[in-house]
Amino acid sequence: MTLSKILHQGHQFRLVLCGHKAVEAGAVCALLMVQGQLGALTLTHLEIASKTGLLAVVPVLGVTFTRHARYFANRWTSSALVGLFTFLADAVMHDSHYPGEYTEAALTGLGAFAFSVIVSYTPLGKKIDLLAEHFLHQAPTTSL
Repeated sequence: MTLSKILHQGHQFRLVLCGHKAVEAGAVCALLMVQGQLGALTLTHLEIASKTGLLAVVPVLGVTFTRHARYFANRWTSSALVGLFTFLADAVMHDSHYPGEYTEAALTGLGAFAFSVIVSYTPLGKKIDLLAEHFLHQAPTTSL
């Protein structure tokens, strides 16, 4: 296998991983911002939730370029990291709509963790796991 194909698979994994993790974090953020009242969801809420989701995956993307990328092949570790980064992103993006300064951020992080675990058991999650396996187990070959 050529180096270009390995890089292509790596970038494909990064794109899929970050895309679906951003959606997971953003969806939970939006739901908690309106306290479950989906009829109250506005474009402003969606904008904040989208920014929160994107901010949560920036460290995820960074980790995929290191030797620690292998942690994303494990659904529990991957979900825990996404939950942690979602907590941090939510705490930075907006004030809590619940009592306590970091209550909403903590709930959003826990929700993103749970949502990520649930998605990992779906056909989409299994496809992402397959991409992770290909990405992590292939090493560039060198000719002498």
